[in-house]
Amino acid sequence: MGENDTKVALVTGAASGIGASLVRKLRSENIEVLGVDLDSSGLESIRTETGCSVFTTDVSHNVNNIEVANQLINHFGRLDYAFLNAGILGRKIEEQINPYTAFDLDPEHYTTVRAVNFDSVVYGTLAVAPVIEESGGGSIVATASIAGIVAWNRDPFYTATKHAVVGWVRGVAPGLLNQGITINAICPGGVATPLVGVDRLTSADSNLLDPQQVSEAMHEVAIGDETGQAYTVKADDSPVRQKFTFTSIEGFPS
Repeated sequence: MGENDTKVALVTGAASGIGASLVRKLRSENIEVLGVDLDSSGLESIRTETGCSVFTTDVSHNVNNIEVANQLINHFGRLDYAFLNAGILGRKIEEQINPYTAFDLDPEHYTTVRAVNFDSVVYGTLAVAPVIEESGGGSIVATASIAGIVAWNRDPFYTATKHAVVGWVRGVAPGLLNQGITINAICPGGVATPLVGVDRLTSADSNLLDPQQVSEAMHEVAIGDETGQAYTVKADDSPVRQKFTFTSIEGFPS
């Protein structure tokens, strides 16, 4: 592959979990990567391990996404794949087995969860789309969740924001296609990451995915041709990545 043919990818939430696994996968495919996260020490670790480029910032703010796009232009001059992957839980994993009421749900924390899980996807999409278009087209993959399709009622903030990610992907896809860009949502089930407890991967919970399985599914989606789709990734499915079929409603676009 010639130097001018080298593909470039953006990965947000790159310092750990799915994001770090995805950086490893992309680098193994000889794709240049800009890893973005708030965790500067985690970014430095993945940079040392893989040779990726890194940039520390908070992608829940629009201005920072614009800065990320400028970093891509200045450092690589192009962008082919954007993996918008940053995310946080709405309730601590250890509390999710406990009953709760509306009094336990903090509106200020909702604002943070929405900003990280959803605003970052909207802002990221809008910031990188011109760069991808100028590069001759490419793809965006947003990390949603199974909770973006069904209600994970132990964490309503998380569920609502991940539903929003799926809605954004499906709604904006036709517009992006006019720019030569595909956009899809990846919807993993439980994944062994720092978010839920990495040690659970070695437990008897067969429903827990290895982050590598999710990163491989994300790469497959990125290099595919479809757009506006949501793909579930479940440990007990074969194959683990499957396109979700939404119910249509007569008289409304599907």
